[in-house]
Amino acid sequence: MQDIIYGIVDSIIEANTFIINVTDAALTNKMKYNRWERISIATIEAPELDMPGGIRDKAKLESVIQGRVVSCSVQSRDASGRVVADVKVI
Repeated sequence: MQDIIYGIVDSIIEANTFIINVTDAALTNKMKYNRWERISIATIEAPELDMPGGIRDKAKLESVIQGRVVSCSVQSRDASGRVVADVKVI
């Protein structure tokens, strides 16, 4: 079973990465999570901010999830320490 964390999206970093204020976690989680986590959305391949479409795609993500409560089904942590997860607005 995958770990699940819940929280409010605090800020958008780029078109597939954001900061979450973790407010809850599933009781069955195997890993510990910080109060603030950087989440990389597993299902989105997006351009970097300095590439064509990067700023536009970041703005799209902001319009969808900024300030919203989300659930993150954790897949892994990447080399940069980000949580890689499937994300749903709840």
